[in-house]
Amino acid sequence: MRTNKNMKEIIVKIPKRMLNENEHTVVHREPDRGGFVYISTKRYVTDYESDTIREEMIKGYVEMSQINLTIASECSQVELEAHRMVERLVSGG
Repeated sequence: MRTNKNMKEIIVKIPKRMLNENEHTVVHREPDRGGFVYISTKRYVTDYESDTIREEMIKGYVEMSQINLTIASECSQVELEAHRMVERLVSGG
């Protein structure tokens, strides 16, 4: 392995799942392991962020569902009254 004064060697431990998922990249596209680590990390972070956002949205919808139900229940009487008013105005009565 060549050493370069501008580079520092680090040891990176990668989960086997990540290694298996990105094996194609290593064997066929990236002769340099550093590129593999970069690509693997980027994919992992992207997947993690997508899952985190999805989970937060689900949690938000669940939390808002009760609030929305309460608002809808409180407004149903007003909606019914408005509907009756429109029917009276349209029918001329």
